[in-house]
Amino acid sequence: MKARLALLIIAIGVLTACAGPSLRYKKDVLSKMDAGQFEKAEKIIEENRKKTYGSKNAVLYYLDLSTQQGARYDSRASLSSLTNAGDITEELFTRSVSAAMGTLIINDNTTPYVPPLFERSLMYFYRAADYLSLGSPREALVEANAAVFMLDKNREAKPKDLYNDDAFVQYFSSMIYEDNGKISDARIARANAKNAYERQAYSSASMPYFPLPYNYRDKGEAVIFHYNGKVPVKISNSIMLAWDDIWFAVEGNSDLAGTSQGLINAVYAGAFGNSITVSFPEYADVPYDIKYSEVSADGAPAVRTQLVSDIAWQAKQNLKQDKAALFTRSVTRAVTKYILSVQARHIVEKNIGEDAGFLIGSLFSIFSNVTEKADTRSWFTLPAEIRMASLFLPPGVHDIKIRFMNGSGQTIDEYVFENVQIIKGKRTYLYNRTSK
Repeated sequence: MKARLALLIIAIGVLTACAGPSLRYKKDVLSKMDAGQFEKAEKIIEENRKKTYGSKNAVLYYLDLSTQQGARYDSRASLSSLTNAGDITEELFTRSVSAAMGTLIINDNTTPYVPPLFERSLMYFYRAADYLSLGSPREALVEANAAVFMLDKNREAKPKDLYNDDAFVQYFSSMIYEDNGKISDARIARANAKNAYERQAYSSASMPYFPLPYNYRDKGEAVIFHYNGKVPVKISNSIMLAWDDIWFAVEGNSDLAGTSQGLINAVYAGAFGNSITVSFPEYADVPYDIKYSEVSADGAPAVRTQLVSDIAWQAKQNLKQDKAALFTRSVTRAVTKYILSVQARHIVEKNIGEDAGFLIGSLFSIFSNVTEKADTRSWFTLPAEIRMASLFLPPGVHDIKIRFMNGSGQTIDEYVFENVQIIKGKRTYLYNRTSK
């Protein structure tokens, strides 16, 4: 019996391993990002590839890695990591992962991580941005096409969802279309962006508006993206519910097939009036000091960046839309574990004895408590928001300064894009990442 207990403990360890980055791990990485030490954050991620991420979270590993590589302006490395993440995501979408047994019996962490809509759309955006940094506008166009196709399909499939599109990625794609002479495609994507911004009324982001100067045809445009702050992180929360309020989880539960109705009725009768604890994920905000930014060049008045993508809102909205399904699955899992534990205890008591039955019941209780974990996985190294500014400048070489401001309007830090080549009638894209 001791050997069996040891095996069960090992099994529990295996089943609960690779549940994704812990809160302590996230704080460690984010602290390095706060200090602008993106190489150190990247090293931490690389060292934890197997221990913290594992095979089930390979997508997250590459996504978190790409964030650091992009922040230190290694576009080629960032693009490679994002491509790996995209390839794995596509593979996961070609096969069903939602029906896996482990999701119901153990917890949601037993299945490979599949990025939600807002993370998938940002993958396309960052890949396109990397291609632009590498001087490959045609490849950026391929990413824009893929992003718009994915978003259009999702909007058609989920017309009633508040967040069923990505306004900013649609807008950015329209810019890529314009750069490549795809005016009709640009017009459609811009209209989709406008509709999406209007639907997302509770988001702080809005449709970018940059008026054209009277002599814009004689100038080139510098488009500056400021990736600011830290996206909220997922944490595990729990709630106690009365059995008589969650008995719906038994009906139609295929994992209880073969369990006698008499046993189920007996469990219900014995548990009636008691409560059970279920776990589910929630987002917790992560504070940051920089609230906005200003961009200037050639001594001209500074232009304030506009909030064009409220990623923090998108993350919370996505979880809100999935909350009902997550809650139902969590309740069903808790009820299933309890009924199966009672069934196993009765079988052992009948065939071996009461002491063995008691031990089995205790082991099942340990198993249920240890494995009942909410899925707190997410692309936690994303910024909370994307801000954007546009400057029309004479052709030639310019230094462009971006200042980062706190809520009181005081400058916290600044960055200078040196020797930026501006070409008449063309766009030049720049970006900077802040986390503090």
